[in-house]
Amino acid sequence: MAGFDEPVQTWRDIPGWFQWRSGQEEAVEHFGSGDRFVEVGCYLGRSLCSLAEVARDHALDVAIIGVDTARGSGPEGRGGTDAHGPAVAHGGGTLAGLLHRNVLACGFADRIQLLLSDSVAAAALFADESLAWVHLDARHDYDSVRADIAAWLPKVRPGGWLSGDDYDEWQWPGVVQAVADSLDGADAWSKGQWRWLKPADR
Repeated sequence: MAGFDEPVQTWRDIPGWFQWRSGQEEAVEHFGSGDRFVEVGCYLGRSLCSLAEVARDHALDVAIIGVDTARGSGPEGRGGTDAHGPAVAHGGGTLAGLLHRNVLACGFADRIQLLLSDSVAAAALFADESLAWVHLDARHDYDSVRADIAAWLPKVRPGGWLSGDDYDEWQWPGVVQAVADSLDGADAWSKGQWRWLKPADR
């Protein structure tokens, strides 16, 4: 598909959907060097590379881990749109090559680690309370979001953040309901996001 083979130099050149850079800027002001951030659901790396850029520009030495199956999410949303399908087809059944290429092209091979895995399976690889921030942007149906929250919440350290994308009652009602049913005190945050702050004494 046209566009996937265009040269990439920064995150702005990467196709995708991303409108929460202000949240990333807040995160790098809040957390410190040595912390670990996980983004679950990376698509082609637009938001992931933006996060690495923000951390670099703030001289913050953090580990950034991107988790994605690289097989796309299939038809989703009210229109049943397979938004990832063209990229998956372009890569012969996986978007992993494009994702990895974009991370390299943006110069973040030393800042971003990619984990090709299902969300819940990936969570099992991390120790409880070992992550400063986990951002969820994988599948958007109710059951998947509930499962993602249940899997990743224990991995967030006290005082850390668990957040997610597409907090939109009209387009993604499953996301909004799953957050409401899973987390007491989660709020709308940044642009179209939700966030839950893990109590520091928990």
